[in-house]
Parts: sequence; C-alpha cells; structure tokens
Amino acid sequence: MTLLILNARIQFAELIRYPAFTIPSIGLPLVSYLIFGLPNVSDRDDRAASIMVAFAAFAILGIAMFQFGVGIAADRTSAWERYVRTLPSSAGDRFAGRILVALTFSLVSLVPLIAVAVTATQVRLGVVVWIRVLGCLLVGSIPLGLLGIMLGYLLSERGALPVTNLIFLPLSYAGGLFGTTPRALPTVAARISPWLPTRQWSDLIVGFGLHGHLPAHQTAALLGWGLCFAVLAVIGYRRDETRQYH
Repeated sequence: MTLLILNARIQFAELIRYPAFTIPSIGLPLVSYLIFGLPNVSDRDDRAASIMVAFAAFAILGIAMFQFGVGIAADRTSAWERYVRTLPSSAGDRFAGRILVALTFSLVSLVPLIAVAVTATQVRLGVVVWIRVLGCLLVGSIPLGLLGIMLGYLLSERGALPVTNLIFLPLSYAGGLFGTTPRALPTVAARISPWLPTRQWSDLIVGFGLHGHLPAHQTAALLGWGLCFAVLAVIGYRRDETRQYH
C-alpha cells in the first residue's frame, strides 16, 4: 500500500505541473457536453440524467486512455522513467498508482459537468442514486484504464497518439458515451455496440447507477474485458522491461 501511494503521488506531481494536460482534461468534458449533450436534453428527467452520466463516462474514458495510452508510451523513453523502473516497485503498484491518479483527475473533471447539468436541465437525483452513479463510473473505469495501460506498453511513442484516437472515438460513439442508444446508431455500429466494454459500462451506469437494476451479463463481460486488458498490460510491461534493461 505504501508503494502504491508513493507511485500515485509521484505521477500526480508530474501531471499537475503540466497545464497543457490538466486544463483540457477538466475543460474538454464540459465543452463536449455543452456542444453535443445539452442540445439533446428534453424535459424528461430520465433522458437528461442518462445524457449527463454518458458524458461523465466519456470524460473519464478520455483521461484514462490518454493519460495511459499516450502518457506511458511517451514516458517509456525518458531518463526519469528508466530510473523509476530500477526502484523496488512492482508492475501492480505502478498500474494501481496510475489508475488512482486517473480517478482523481476524473472526479475533478466531473464537477463542472455535473454542476452545469444540474443547473441547466431537469436532473434531480437522490443521494443514494448519486452514490450508485459515482460508484459505477469509478469502478467501471478501471477496465478501461487497464486498456489505456495496455496500449501504453504495447505501442511506440509515435504510434500511441493516432492509435489511441482511432480506438477512443469509436468506443465512445458506439459505446453510448455520447448519449446514443443502440437504436440510434448506424447498422454496423449497432451490431458491434453490445460487445464493446464502453457499452457494457454505459449499461452498468444507467441500469444500476440510475435505476438500481444490476445488468449481470454486461457486468460480467466488463470484468472479463478488464482481466484481458490487465493480462496484456502485464505482458507489454514485461516485454518493455526486457528490451530496455536486459
């Protein structure tokens, strides 16, 4: 636990010193919601809440994938990263530290988005519902964070940004993180949507977070994706370690 917290503190200190990361991370989700989400909100409370939580998940996914997928690929070439890798810290401590930092930034980025949604729409949720929604957002973000870590260790520095963008946008759109339901998607996207971890995450947030009904199949599938991403992330970490230090 001590090494986990230490890793998280180091990574948080690194990121907080880069306004080019922190400001867009906090501002982009709000701007996206104002442009794409708010105009589609009607007077129906359930629709307003569904769109709000969808864009909240979109915010967390962006931070997780770009902090990890792009950030790790860039860090791997730095002298500081080489030094840190020589310290007595396991891959699990480093992964958990990165996820903890991503969750911290995610919570901060959700504050302005939720404030605007509550002020400008008919979103009125009880305390228990808010707790369920935030819990689903944070717990469900862990498998997607592991996806970002996997990309960060499997991709080169030059390839990380374009590949992450190519994965991030389709996952967000087809996975319902723009507030789109499967029926509103084009035919091809609608067919692959149920198989995507983002759609399963979205179903978890709406089904259990907003309505209190746990979607068992989607939850199990999301956990399965998380396990696959974790295994591939460890493989990528070990491969990179072998290349650079042996």
